[in-house]
Formats: sequence, structure tokens, C-alpha cells
Amino acid sequence: MTFPPYLRILPIALCLVVGTWTTFEIVDSQVDTPGSDLDHVVVEALRDPQHAARMIGPPAIEEAMRDFTALGGYAVLIMTTVCFAVFAAVELGRTTLWFFLLTVTGGCAASIFLKQLVQRERPSMVPHLSYVGGSSSFPSVHATMAVVVFFTIGLLLMQRTHDRHLRRLMIALPLWLATLVGISRVCMGVHYPTDVLAGWSIGLLWTWLAFVLRGRL
Repeated sequence: MTFPPYLRILPIALCLVVGTWTTFEIVDSQVDTPGSDLDHVVVEALRDPQHAARMIGPPAIEEAMRDFTALGGYAVLIMTTVCFAVFAAVELGRTTLWFFLLTVTGGCAASIFLKQLVQRERPSMVPHLSYVGGSSSFPSVHATMAVVVFFTIGLLLMQRTHDRHLRRLMIALPLWLATLVGISRVCMGVHYPTDVLAGWSIGLLWTWLAFVLRGRL
């Protein structure tokens, strides 16, 4: 199957993320001591050895991570979705509007369903630096929805221009934002790295399938 050039970034990114996730799982499977797997090691390594309630590095880094994690929060993503939905209704047409809304709501429903199905407990070896509404950790809904919302917007806008630099920007910005959100969730101590990798994987797969289906229809 051949894909439009703008869509190839999704399966490429998906392969890289799944490959990293697989590496984590392989390494973790070799560890026999509870709490010594790579997931736990990474979370603990990001905290000040003398004060577990603080991230390593200057306080400004911790504050920046707290800001980045808000980019994947419900308030920011709902506001972003509403604003782009209004823009889509005015400039892109009703079909694109419904595609965008169905992609976002479907991705959210899928990630929440998996979170309730798996019921993996959040990290407890370090204090959480960001508020969490539940105890389920896998997958990271923040990571999933950052990918779904930002990539869907970027890809839809990308199709509206033939300028090479703008097209690159429309894919680079969502990639950068989703990466910051995922990393910040681990830094905040509310997710393991594999939670974030799973969230990215689900988001990339869902968005890719949505655009493939859109192209076929």
C-alpha cells in the first residue's frame, strides 16, 4: 500500500516508538528484583537523590516540565479542539470538521478504555509533581491525546499548502509538542516510560488509521 508523502511520518514514528517500547520490555524482562526494572530506574533517576520530591537540576526545569505536561491536559486539549473545530467549520468544511471531531473523540475513548482495562498502578516510589485524577497509569492518556490532537491538526493544515517549509513545520511542531508532553509525564513521576511509549503508539496508530480511512473514503 502506498501513502501520501505527508502521511508517511506516522508509520515511521510508530515504528521508532514501538521499537523503543520493545527494548524497554526486553530489558525489564531480564530483571528479577522488583523495583529494579528500567521503568523504575528511569523515574527514580529523574529525582534529586537527597530530596525525592524535587526533580534533578534547577527548579526552572521542574517548572518547565510542569508547564509542558499541561499541554496534554484536558483543559488545553479541549480548548485546542474547540478552537480548531470552529476554524474547520468556517474554512475547511463540514466533512473535515466531523473527521477531526471523530478522530479526537475516538482516540480519547480508546485510550481511556485501555487504561480501565489494564489497571496498572501509577509510580509510587516518588511523590507526584502533577495532579492526577485516577490511579491507573497505562497507557498515558496525555501522551495519546497530544499525538492525536496535534498531529491531526498538523496533517489537516499540511494538506492546505504546497509550501515545503510550512509542510515541514506542520509536522515538526506536533512531533515536538507530543514529545514534550510525554517526557514531562515521566518527569512529574505520574507515569512510567512504557506508559508514555504505549500512549504515543496508540495515538500514532489511531491517527494513521483515521487518515488512511479518510483517504479511502
